[in-house]
Amino acid sequence: MMTKLILVEGLPGSGKTTTAVFIANWLQERGVDTAVFLEGDLNHPADFESVAYLDRQEYVELLAQFPAETAFLQSQVIQEGEGYSFRYRALQQSYPHLPEPLINTLAQHEIYEQPVPTFQRLLRRRWQRFVETAVPGNTTYIFECCFLQNPLTMLLGRHDEPVDVAEAFVLELADVVRGLRPCLIYLHPGEVRATLTRIAGERPSAWLDFVIAYHTQQGHGRAKGWQGFDGLVQFYEMRQAIELALLPRLSFASLLLTHSDWSQDQAYIAAFLAQTFPA
Repeated sequence: MMTKLILVEGLPGSGKTTTAVFIANWLQERGVDTAVFLEGDLNHPADFESVAYLDRQEYVELLAQFPAETAFLQSQVIQEGEGYSFRYRALQQSYPHLPEPLINTLAQHEIYEQPVPTFQRLLRRRWQRFVETAVPGNTTYIFECCFLQNPLTMLLGRHDEPVDVAEAFVLELADVVRGLRPCLIYLHPGEVRATLTRIAGERPSAWLDFVIAYHTQQGHGRAKGWQGFDGLVQFYEMRQAIELALLPRLSFASLLLTHSDWSQDQAYIAAFLAQTFPA
């Protein structure tokens, strides 16, 4: 069976998006049906992007709080076991007339802000459902940053879970997707501080302010007393070390790219993919 899932991981500024697009083009040139989902894709089939989760009582309270939108909410809700979810940013895009207080209320129930057991249960089941759908199909999916980055950022950056707990959850997800014969390409552009300094000059200041606050004012960063840009560097250095240590423990093949020459990286990626997608 061909690989049906290619994961692209690495720190911000490592070239994940460029790499994911290159992989998609390489596969399409060889007649492989592909689907690419980049960071922030509101229609991601395996991850949660701007999705709210409410238990039954919270759902009842939501309907009571917004009676004029009750019928609409009932038509858009997604049953998640004993709970209810809404793709609130996607809804906001599709229905711009929705009242802002409703969107803000849903955002307060963001899945990536849920208690750890709830988050892990929902994300595990999300990946399981994706695998169930993808296995019988002929599509190869390319995912950017949702397999290592997102769970580790939530478990460590948001909640300061022990490292072994975070690692165990990633390895559990690796077992979930094993039936897709996945592979992972990890981008290591070099020294973390230099990489972050470069992209800080390329992205809006609001982005840098947000990631500094997220990684230093809560979770592991706060527990360690990490502050400001230096604290962000410390967090990413830690996360990268964890990710690199996880690669050989995964139940599938991975490629570590440590070169900064893009043409050379393309050759390495093509050779790696050719092992699964022969010409």
